[in-house]
Amino acid sequence: MYKELYFKYKWYLIITVPMSILLGMASMSVIAIISDAIGNSMESIHYGVEYFFAAIFILFLLGLTNDFFLSKMAASVSYDIQVKIIRRVIATSLAQLEHIGLPKVIATLTEDMNTAEKFFHVLPVLIINIAIVLCGIAYMAYLSLELLTVVSGFFIIGAFTIAILLWYTKKDRVEIREATDKMMQHYQDVVLGAKELTLHSPRKAFFSRKIFSTAGDMRNRSRRVLYVLALVEQWGQLLVFSMLGCVIFLMANYLPLSTEIIVGYVITLLFLLEPIEQIINGSDEIVEAKVAFDKIDSLRLKEVHGWDQLDPQVTSDTGNSSGVKLEFENIEYSYVSKRDNKTESFHVGPISSQFDSGEVTLIVGGNGSGKSTLLKMLCGLYSVDAGEIYLNGNIIDADNVEVFRNNFSIIALDFCLFEDVLDAKGNPCSDHLIRDLLDKLKLSSVLTSNRGRLSKLDLSHGQRKRIALLQVYCENKPIILFDEWAADQDSIFKNIFYHEILPALKKRGKPVVVVSHDDRYFDCADKVLKIEEGKLIELESR
Repeated sequence: MYKELYFKYKWYLIITVPMSILLGMASMSVIAIISDAIGNSMESIHYGVEYFFAAIFILFLLGLTNDFFLSKMAASVSYDIQVKIIRRVIATSLAQLEHIGLPKVIATLTEDMNTAEKFFHVLPVLIINIAIVLCGIAYMAYLSLELLTVVSGFFIIGAFTIAILLWYTKKDRVEIREATDKMMQHYQDVVLGAKELTLHSPRKAFFSRKIFSTAGDMRNRSRRVLYVLALVEQWGQLLVFSMLGCVIFLMANYLPLSTEIIVGYVITLLFLLEPIEQIINGSDEIVEAKVAFDKIDSLRLKEVHGWDQLDPQVTSDTGNSSGVKLEFENIEYSYVSKRDNKTESFHVGPISSQFDSGEVTLIVGGNGSGKSTLLKMLCGLYSVDAGEIYLNGNIIDADNVEVFRNNFSIIALDFCLFEDVLDAKGNPCSDHLIRDLLDKLKLSSVLTSNRGRLSKLDLSHGQRKRIALLQVYCENKPIILFDEWAADQDSIFKNIFYHEILPALKKRGKPVVVVSHDDRYFDCADKVLKIEEGKLIELESR
């Protein structure tokens, strides 16, 4: 991804080069005036005070212009990286996101995103400091080529050894990044498994040791990296002071050098201390950023072209559900997962059936039989490996699958709530409609709505499911899917769901598909599909 960013901002980086050279030349002009004043008597100096103030004012203007320029680029790059990664996550298929895992996605949206931004923050600064150092070397060459030969030897040794040391840390940096994914998983387990850990002290101890082991590995690797960075910093400082010592105490005794030349070299080297340090630190951050970019690319998130806006919203012909017919013929789907060094696979299909307007279909079967997977296949969340899906006689393919998906509302087992209640076109629903639904769902005592935004979402699981139902009603999509919605409801709301909600949706002409274990309510369905081990083994119709 950094290559795409590089080509987008290449003109910024190209302009940075001449700006950096001008800054370096201006800086060396100030150094030359200072060294001239110190190295000569007041009667023999070449530059007056007016030259000094003119030089520092030019340096101020160039520096300010460059900083404004870099600030604009840094802010733009940060925005582009955030938008690019978020858009790729949104565009990536559900199956791929599930394969990647929530902890890795969260780590990318936090750790990798922030680290990757450093690449384009640091690179221009690195170019500027390299230009300043090169201008400093050019100025020292102007003062004395013989002395520059010695100084260049120190520069070459420093650059070579520091590059090797930084390269040595890359493996540990990669391992630290991989351990970050594990820690994200641990953090998730700590929060979501708080009840189980509290009630099982041996598990809590075992889990704690597991977390501490990962943290300890990160600590040891981080320590090695920091040791190397400390060595790099001190080694670079030693080389600079060694150069100063050679110039002041050794070379002055062996080369016929004037005081002006010695002073010029000393002031220049002291001035270059900070740029050299920033080059070292910048190189370190470039390595970190490259590791982050590699990690982002390794997730294989879907590539999205374009930068400024999200994809145009695709909506179905909502509200006109008459005549909706969903058909599927011999659809199949397989997935493979790896856990504890074991490979597990599951296959659903081939399955054929159809769902018509004003029809309620129950899908039943044991746990792990493939019911939830089938729902995701029906609405396009999972792309089928074989077979064909039709909506109103039109075959669904890669060109129209986005439009196809927008015909569905689903309440899955792992559903997510949003505080804004929207219709199918993405507009906030009226508070009057929301209040009416809150009353019917017995939620008006705990929830309010303001301009389509719910006052809170921190409720019991059963209440949250009712909020999800409210959102489905407000979306008013042509096809409705429920994955065991009534499983967490009391008997009152189960009766309401099967005897009031489903008939109301049926009356509105919607195909309704319900995954259920409630065999007492089979009489509420027009059709019952039974799934076992991924196969449709029984079809019952009223």
